[in-house]
Amino acid sequence: MKNLIILFTVILCTSLGFNSCKDNPIDEDGLLITDNTQCYISMFELLGPDHRTVLVGTPEIDTVNCTITAVAKFGTNMAHLKPHCSLSLDAKIQPSMGEWIDFSQMKQYTVISGNRQIMKNYKITITLQGQ
Repeated sequence: MKNLIILFTVILCTSLGFNSCKDNPIDEDGLLITDNTQCYISMFELLGPDHRTVLVGTPEIDTVNCTITAVAKFGTNMAHLKPHCSLSLDAKIQPSMGEWIDFSQMKQYTVISGNRQIMKNYKITITLQGQ
């Protein structure tokens, strides 16, 4: 009886091990390509040189029209800001965020779904408070 339980446990563990080894490909950035088709920005933040937010209120994110509009505090240096965002699961964004960039003009970012089949171009517009 003990041998039967051990044999059953070994067979069960082996079958679970084979099923968990799904071969997912890797993209050019070293990220896992999945079956996820969602493709959107869920949160947007803009930091100044002191690494604190420069935004007044919450940015308006329109996932249908793929636009983000936000208002920066009066006196913000629009030429030296660092954007950050949250994306849908397994998605990536190009160009990457987290670098200092000039937001005095509208910027465009492309969000790419986890399966790398769907791309959405987001237009981000920042205006200064009081303008």
